[in-house]
Parts: sequence; C-alpha cells; structure tokens
Amino acid sequence: MSQAETLRERSLFASWRDPAGSIHPVGRLVRRIGPEGEHFSFGYLKLAERLADFERLPGLSDLHQRYDSDRLFPVFLNRVMPRSRPDYDLLASRVDLTGDADPFEVLARTGGRRATDRIEMFAAPERTPEGDSCVLFLVRGIRHLEGASEAVESLRVGDRLVLVDHPDNPYNARAVLLRATDGRQVGWVPDYLVEHVHELRDLNGVDPELRVEHMNDQSVAAHMRLLCRLQAPWPTGYVPFSGPEFQTLVDLS
Repeated sequence: MSQAETLRERSLFASWRDPAGSIHPVGRLVRRIGPEGEHFSFGYLKLAERLADFERLPGLSDLHQRYDSDRLFPVFLNRVMPRSRPDYDLLASRVDLTGDADPFEVLARTGGRRATDRIEMFAAPERTPEGDSCVLFLVRGIRHLEGASEAVESLRVGDRLVLVDHPDNPYNARAVLLRATDGRQVGWVPDYLVEHVHELRDLNGVDPELRVEHMNDQSVAAHMRLLCRLQAPWPTGYVPFSGPEFQTLVDLS
C-alpha cells in the first residue's frame, strides 16, 4: 500500500466574529496523518483580505504564506485545555468525548472559543462509511430565545429537531432556527453551516436529518449546552464548503 493510500486528512476552519457579531471564515487548518506521523498546514482564506479590522492570528501574521509544522500551531493548541488539568475529563465529556481524545478532536468539538478574542474553530462535514454527509455542531443562541434553555433541558439523546427558515433574522436572512418536535425553539444552526443546510436541502429535495447527540445541564455555558448531529445523503459530485469564501490564498494540497 502506497503512502498516498494510507494518508488520512482532516480540515478545521478558523472563523472570526466582527464587532457587529457576524461570523466569517478566515483560515483553514489541515492535519495529515501518515506513516511518518502528523503534519499540519495552515493558510488564510481569500475572505480574510476583505475584512476590515481583522487581526491576523498570533504566530501566523502573513496572509499570503503557507504555514507548515509537525506539531499543532500554538495559537490552536492553546485553545485546548491541557490533559494534565484535573477538569480535562469533564470538558471532554461535555462535548461527548472521553479523556483520551486527541487535542485536534477536542478543538473540532469545542470550537476553542476564548473570552480574549473573536476566533473560533469548526469542522467541515465528513462522509460516513455509508456515504452520508455528517457534521456535529453546538447549537447557537440558546440564551437569546425565551424558553430555549428549558426546552433543551427536556431533550434526550436521539431526539429529532426540526429545521425552520428564519428570513426575518436581522443578522442573516438565510438563518435556520431549530425547534423541538413539540414546536419549542431551542436555538440556531451556526452561521458557518447555514449554506451547507440549504445546499443539502436543495440537492436532495428534503431537509437533512437533525438529532440530539449530547446535552448538558443549565450549569454549563449556554454555547455548550446542546450538541447535534446533522446528517443527509451525500449528493453526487457535492463538495461542501467550496464557495468563494472558503478558498485559500495559498495552496494547501
């Protein structure tokens, strides 16, 4: 078996929230695992050139440079709680992981949000062995919807949620609300996944399936209360996150 055949690749995207609250993808982080171990590459997206006030990531200051390393870049590693911390297992459990999960997976699940900046990470949809598109995400806006926190409290793993267009949303006319089957609102699909939801709906002719993957109680921060799984048949020839806003300024292949 050739090295190319044994190479495993996965991407995370970095997003930036502007002062008005809108979220924009700004960079792509690629991890490749092969016979010689791990290798990481990072490049900024073309959209980052056009964002006013965008501050480049620490240690990754050149928009037009490809960055490579055999270790996860410090700016991303620092967003993952060290395994030596006594509360690491608790954090992992809140995103339905075990304490031995690798930092890249923890970063993908938690988003690596910090109070000190506007950067967050998110994973691209992946193809399952059965040929479906699948992505996990943390539900947004729970604390901004009256009754949402209580509605989340009543959910159980495996419960189905309903996708509802929200054209009156003041931040994104393409926004998608999430409702429990009893009609109660529980939050929104993250902005970075909104177009993916619309694309799957248009190409498949039916809404993707959305189910509860994991819940946390009200003692946990609202942005980590509800983890969901979005799944749908993978349309022939479909490439998620392939729009102009996701194109890199440098070649990461």
